[in-house]
Amino acid sequence: MNLNNRECQSISFEDNRLGKFEGGTVQFLPTVSTISFGLGVLQESLASAVHQTGANTVLLLTPYSIGFGHIVKMIMDVLEGLAVKKISVSAEHVPVDTLAKVLSQLEEEEPDVVIALGGSSTMDLAKGVRVFRSLGIKEANQIVEFMKSPRVLCKAPIPQISIPTTLSGSEYTRSFSAIDFNNREKLSFTETLCASQTIFYDPIATRETPHQLWMSSGIMALNHAIEVMVASPPNEISDCMKLTSAAYLFQHLPASAGDSELPEVNNAREFCQVAAWMADHSPMRIRTRNIQANILYSHSLAYQIAGRYKIPYGLIACTTLPSCLRSYTEENERFKNRIDQISEALPNYSKGFTNTNMLDEPKGLIERVDDLIAQSGLPLRLRDVGIPRNGLGRLAEDFGTQNSNGFGEDARVLKRNASKILEDAW
Repeated sequence: MNLNNRECQSISFEDNRLGKFEGGTVQFLPTVSTISFGLGVLQESLASAVHQTGANTVLLLTPYSIGFGHIVKMIMDVLEGLAVKKISVSAEHVPVDTLAKVLSQLEEEEPDVVIALGGSSTMDLAKGVRVFRSLGIKEANQIVEFMKSPRVLCKAPIPQISIPTTLSGSEYTRSFSAIDFNNREKLSFTETLCASQTIFYDPIATRETPHQLWMSSGIMALNHAIEVMVASPPNEISDCMKLTSAAYLFQHLPASAGDSELPEVNNAREFCQVAAWMADHSPMRIRTRNIQANILYSHSLAYQIAGRYKIPYGLIACTTLPSCLRSYTEENERFKNRIDQISEALPNYSKGFTNTNMLDEPKGLIERVDDLIAQSGLPLRLRDVGIPRNGLGRLAEDFGTQNSNGFGEDARVLKRNASKILEDAW
């Protein structure tokens, strides 16, 4: 198979565990150029990455919770000699008003590069800051107007270097989201120029991440690997990446919860960080020959739940992924077969990395997901994260409307399916 730098045709063959693979294309998007991973890679290579951008002035964006901690101090030491402006802000789900506030703080600043240190909200905040500075937009109403009626960027935003502290995965995407909480509406913008230029996966950067946030973001990464795979035809490239991602998370996420300075915990966290990237494997975009557009219920319900109740995405994944998988097995024979195939194939993707292999235990995929969430001390039910039962109907209604463009029968089917999943998850 000849993989050039743009696109290639794949082959098809039979696999005893996953059925017949379907050919397609591999496209290499012009987004992330460098991914550096391993313990200590920040101290080794961050300064070089900044210098390669030609930057003299750096904007460092962090969550407020870690903005004055040891990791930020280490980064400031590494960047000694450069002009660094640090902004630490609480920006969960990237409220439009918070994005506008950060933009207003930069009116007198002209950073050459943005370093985003944090989880998915910080990554998206950095993308938003870069995009709207390039457009000359700084008011909240202008941000909402643009995201509802986006246009092509005529000017490239300044580069972004991303240092994720969770496993949520926003660092490698070419899109960002913000929530207009005044109207309880999630807004998104996708553009290749949004993507990070460089990503650092260093376990040291995760040492100040709260336990629940770290573990729940691991379930979110697992969701990225599994739900897309279940809803897609078998493909030899993406299946290999996503199965390895899921196997790493099942195997190493529990071990990553210990003292973050222990060598074995650092090793487990490095496996988890690589797994979070492999779940989506950007900048590779893999498409089967017959593209089938399927609603990803756990992914999509997260938008409604976050917009209405401000629940973190990782906790939403914990409370909806098992119910979505159960619904898939009951409603769609092809999805059921796919889940069974994944259950059978998973043990083969974690051998050789540890002396013990928890995936050798004879369990189905859904049972493994339930067990991992419970073992991680995370909530399993929507009621455990503060969702009232009398709010499920509105969530299902919004889901049906927003994912069908308001078309009658489609909206009714989607609402019915979402309602069943939400009731099961509650």
